[in-house]
Amino acid sequence: MSSGNNPLSPEQQNTAPLAGEAQQGVSPPGQAVAEDPPWGIGGVVRIAVVAAVAIGFFSMIAMGVAILTAGPVRASASDLARNPRVVVPAQFAAYLVVVIYMVWLVRSPGRRFWTAIRWHWPRVRWFGWAGLGVALALFVQAASALLPIPKSLPIDRYFRDTAGAYMMAVFGLTFAPLVEELFFRGFMYPALARRLGMIAAVLITAALFAFIHTSQLANAWAPLLLLFLVGVVLTAVRARTGSVATTFLVHVGYNGTLFTLLYVASDAFRHLEKVS
Repeated sequence: MSSGNNPLSPEQQNTAPLAGEAQQGVSPPGQAVAEDPPWGIGGVVRIAVVAAVAIGFFSMIAMGVAILTAGPVRASASDLARNPRVVVPAQFAAYLVVVIYMVWLVRSPGRRFWTAIRWHWPRVRWFGWAGLGVALALFVQAASALLPIPKSLPIDRYFRDTAGAYMMAVFGLTFAPLVEELFFRGFMYPALARRLGMIAAVLITAALFAFIHTSQLANAWAPLLLLFLVGVVLTAVRARTGSVATTFLVHVGYNGTLFTLLYVASDAFRHLEKVS
């Protein structure tokens, strides 16, 4: 096509890709991304309801199967609720339902899911974002030594044998952080930011992110405070970069560091009693 048919000047042609990036959520230097998602807070609430129902439904199925196949030795309901062989398949099935609902919620008006939630990988230095997750995990570990963390937490019961620890590690490095980032940073944060502003949205999203882990942390304020700080960092990254894929990298770097430290301390998950 000749230049006479191109409505853009050479300067405009050179900056056109940057304009496209801005539409996908890449912010100019020093500015947070403007949020205008095609869903509102009501959509976020509906996703949460679907998640709660799906988790409850599949947990009951998984526990029922575990009871029927246990033989003469029966575990208590509380033990089954902390058994990775029961919990991980149930969580995976429930999260899959949640993701399907998320896709339906976004695509039903004819929109593209990954574009709508602003999932785009950083072009360069992706390992730096994963490194931020590593640094965040090391900070949390160091801070844990200075805070009154209970010696025993409900989440410790997920790591009582080697097979269960591996199941938790694989799930915690793949599907779990993916779905959590889709929900909290992909759906919740932009809906809140449009309504309440960036700072309030970051704090509320981080608080609710910590809240869903209360049962695993025995409602203890110190580990919940640290998890709240993790949520603040993750959501601030989302606010600054406009990229859920970037927060996923940070999240995986964070989880991966914690699992690696546990792996080393327990001799490849073979002696979990050392860290119990």
